[in-house]
Amino acid sequence: MPSWNKQIARLFTEQKKALEAFVTRRTGSAQVAADLTQESFLRLARLESGQKIDNLPAFLFTIASNLVRDHQRQAMRRERLEVGEPSEELPCDSPSAVEQLSADQEQSLMQDAIRALPEATRQIFLLYHVDEYSYREIAERLAISPRSVEYQLRRALIDCRAFIQARLAGDVRGSRP
Repeated sequence: MPSWNKQIARLFTEQKKALEAFVTRRTGSAQVAADLTQESFLRLARLESGQKIDNLPAFLFTIASNLVRDHQRQAMRRERLEVGEPSEELPCDSPSAVEQLSADQEQSLMQDAIRALPEATRQIFLLYHVDEYSYREIAERLAISPRSVEYQLRRALIDCRAFIQARLAGDVRGSRP
């Protein structure tokens, strides 16, 4: 029967890649897998050579599986310590009803402000901000200068801002019925 060190060396050459792939699948990290694979072989090598192990590869994979489980437990503990205890509120990516209502009101207010613009200014504003035309494309389409487009866009922003401020201040003069 070959010596214990020779058995470990042979097992290392035969099983290292398979064991590393196994651990990588379980941990999702090649670096962690390399570390745990090495630790698995070290723990196997530290066993007394007199111990009878019927299936060395299976025993090695069991060691690795236990190391993966330990690693995942430690990661969960670290995460709990960093994040703190879970709150009773579950995180939610969708906006709350209040946030949705606020967004709807803001959108409605902006639409009212755009509708209040003079027709030519509104058309330029929409071509630029909605249809994403350039100054030059708008100027060519409407047969005006790019400078006029720039002026109209600046005017539209000033008028929209004034409309919104007036509406928020409760001044009905700045809004349409």
